[in-house]
Amino acid sequence: MKKISIRTAQNILIDFQVAPLSHRILAFLIDIIIIAAATGLLAIFLLSIDAYFVYFLPIVFIFYTPVSEMTMNGQTFGKRAMRTRVVNVNGKEPTVLDFLIRWSFRLIDIYFTVGSLAVIFISTTGRGQRLGGILSNTLVVSLTSEMELSLNDILRIEDRSRYEPQYTDAYRFSEDEMLTLKSVLDRYSTYHNTAHKNLIEVAAQRCADVLGIKKVPDNKFDFLKTVLRDYIVLTRS
Repeated sequence: MKKISIRTAQNILIDFQVAPLSHRILAFLIDIIIIAAATGLLAIFLLSIDAYFVYFLPIVFIFYTPVSEMTMNGQTFGKRAMRTRVVNVNGKEPTVLDFLIRWSFRLIDIYFTVGSLAVIFISTTGRGQRLGGILSNTLVVSLTSEMELSLNDILRIEDRSRYEPQYTDAYRFSEDEMLTLKSVLDRYSTYHNTAHKNLIEVAAQRCADVLGIKKVPDNKFDFLKTVLRDYIVLTRS
């Protein structure tokens, strides 16, 4: 899989893996199935009221993708199933305009060319972007990455049975939050600059708030490592 580092507004580099073409195709097919099922059920309901309402059914097909991505943090149900997400290449949250540009170019990328143009662009561009992604400055990344696999490797299986979690509420965090935390820790270990140090402090305060800790431990790096380790043990035991 292609890798990309995105610089956030806080000047922090976060590593992502570009979603593979196969995952994007499967996500698209899942969405089509969901749209077909939703449209069919809605048609049955509307026909029982007035046949005139059936003319509104195309709205489901037309607006499913942009509405889903705007309200589900860059995901549709298909993307969520395949653990992919739309992100902005500048590290900012994609805007409504970004999603609308991506959506409007689906006609050319996917429907008018039966997906061939999208496949060509995704396969040949460095960031795996289709035309709509290039023009909107967005791309689709995989949330199931080497980082996620490495979460399972932080503690050996035989160590988990002997390890006693220090922060038993660490399970409250989401997988995505822990992946981001691991990326922050890895970056700080490699680059000891002010920006990454500041992010460690922000992450430590965020974790302390979630865990109900009034005073953040002095060694914030070790604190975050412990939180990450506890999360893994509590969610994978």
